[in-house]
Order: sequence, then C-alpha cells, then structure tokens
Amino acid sequence: MGKRRVQEEEESDIDVSSTESEREVEEGEEEEIVNVDFDYFDLNPDVDFHAIKTFLKQLFGDDCNRFDISSLADLILKENSVGTTIKTDGKESDPFALLSVLNIHENIDKASVKTVIDYVLDKTKKDTEFNIMLSKLLGKSGDRKQKVGLIVSERMLNMPVEVVPPMYKMLAEEMEKHEQAHERYEFDFFLVLSKVYQLVAPTVESEEQTKTKKKKLPEGEEPPVELDYFHYEDLVFEKHAKKFAYYNYTDTRQEPDSRRVFTEYGIIPKLSVILLDKNAMKKSIAEMEEMFPPF
Repeated sequence: MGKRRVQEEEESDIDVSSTESEREVEEGEEEEIVNVDFDYFDLNPDVDFHAIKTFLKQLFGDDCNRFDISSLADLILKENSVGTTIKTDGKESDPFALLSVLNIHENIDKASVKTVIDYVLDKTKKDTEFNIMLSKLLGKSGDRKQKVGLIVSERMLNMPVEVVPPMYKMLAEEMEKHEQAHERYEFDFFLVLSKVYQLVAPTVESEEQTKTKKKKLPEGEEPPVELDYFHYEDLVFEKHAKKFAYYNYTDTRQEPDSRRVFTEYGIIPKLSVILLDKNAMKKSIAEMEEMFPPF
C-alpha cells in the first residue's frame, strides 16, 4: 500500500560534448536536474525480506554475524506489523530505507530477540547506570509492566535524512491507530540501536606529518576523538534521551583505512545505544520535522 510521495532534486555535472549547441560549449559544463520520487509503502513480506536482511546486517555493523538476521527480518515482516519502507519504483521494488518497531516483551522468549537483549546488556555492563536501567527494562527480572519497543531504522548510505521525519510520524500514527494498539504498541520506552563513526588518520603517513601533529598537542595529551553520525536524526534522539552511549564492536571486519571513501581519514564504526521514554520520542519526532524539513 502506498503512503506518501516526496520528490528530491539531485544536481549532477555533465560534460559538454562537441555535438552540443554553441551556447552550451561557451558556457562550459552545465548542471542537470534529476528528479527522484521517494514513495512510502507499508511493509511487504512478499518482496522486502532480503532487503531487510541487508539493512539489519548494515545496522548491526561488524557484529552482524552474532545475530539471527533471518529470524529478525521475519519478526519485522510478520502479519499486522507496523512500519514503512521507501521505494522509487513501485511497491514490488526493493526498499531504499526501512523503519519499524519490535515489541521486545511480546517477543522476549524468541532466541533472535534474546540475542539482541543479551548483546546490549553485555555492551553496557561497564556503564553501571545505563546497564542497571536497561536490565530493569530488558533483563529476566525486569519490570515487564514497562513495555519497550526496539526501533529498527536503516537506509542506504546516500539517502537524505529529510526522508526520515515522515517515516517516524507515520510510525507513530500507525502504532496509535493499530487495532491492537494497547496490547502491542503502547510503549513506555524505545530502544534505538544505531551507529556513529570515529575519524582516524591514515596509518601510513610521512614522518613530517607525524611531527607536525605532535607539535599541535601539549605533552602527554591524546588527540581528541572525532565522532560523526551515519543517522543524523540520532542528534535529536540523544538530546531527549534518558541515556545514550557509544561502544566498540566486538568483531573487526575491516581496517579503518579500507573504509576511506570521501576523505583522507579512515573510519571506525561504533555501536550507538539510545534509550528514550515515550514523551521523548514524541518530542523528537516533532523536532526532527523542524530540523530536517521536506524538500
């Protein structure tokens, strides 16, 4: 089922060939406007399974092999689930983005969900305050009266953040209007698993570059850690969160230098864990709409 459509205009440089008009030759390169329609769709179990598996692998980063990705994809796509995908070629095409939510307590006995819970609790064990907070909500002895929704949000890396606020607004509306809203989607808290990345200097550099860097820092002081976001909506979530933190992945599948794409720096992805209550989620969605307005 189609939901909404937004249109993005992309600019790209094109070369001027000898067959173009004299005016175009004189002006040199011109900009071509390419219109891309982003359509919002309900989850489609018949089409979306493999793409959602890919999104989950991307979301869990270097540690993705520690999870039962197929079972998690099945849970996201099961009957009466809520969520949205973005596609550009109709509902039968592969999605470019995904947003959904899983009821953790409804699925607490499923091995795939238990693995996620154990993973989060293990990652936060050195952060006592956060770990106690999450253990009370997610652990075996947790307060099951407090319902927690696991936000599953991922997209292709070049998708603009402006497509995200409508997805969250639609998710909130779906949860509120669902025929089993009270039983399944009235969450007290939301757990958001995401990613940030640390910029690191290339491992191979000249002796002069190394000396220059050392001179800029006081003796004994380490260079600052520079972090940036894969999902810029996380800036809003962190502002309103009960607690958030970043953690190293357990596994390392790529060296930082091999991840260099747009800059001379390598990157080290890190796990981001964000906990929000329901009021914070509501505020975040409203603020997202202001910070990242549609095109």
